[in-house]
Amino acid sequence: MSGQVIEKFVERIDAVFLPVRDLQESLTWYQEVFGFELRWKNERMGGLAIAPNCGFHLVQIPDFQPINQYTPFNFVVQDVEQIRTRLLDRGVTVSDLRHGEPKRFDLTDVNGNMISVIQV
Repeated sequence: MSGQVIEKFVERIDAVFLPVRDLQESLTWYQEVFGFELRWKNERMGGLAIAPNCGFHLVQIPDFQPINQYTPFNFVVQDVEQIRTRLLDRGVTVSDLRHGEPKRFDLTDVNGNMISVIQV
């Protein structure tokens, strides 16, 4: 590839796949906590509706290990402080609010996966 200009051909990331311990428990949790609607489900995976052109899929993994050393993606919200309070009221484990750019906090889902919530 020495000096050759490569034309970009990927338009966007279509979907995120998050590993989970128990598919039905996880689908229920994300629906009850975030209000995401179920788009589809099979015996191993389920897709939740977040926004147009954004696939959020949960995948049941036999040897599941939570992603808890880093956050694999961010949920974007309008008011991070309000959402943090709402999640606390729903019993979700959240980190302290981090100021700076972007203003953010992390949450831990029912599987122990860490996800960042940011305000942009």
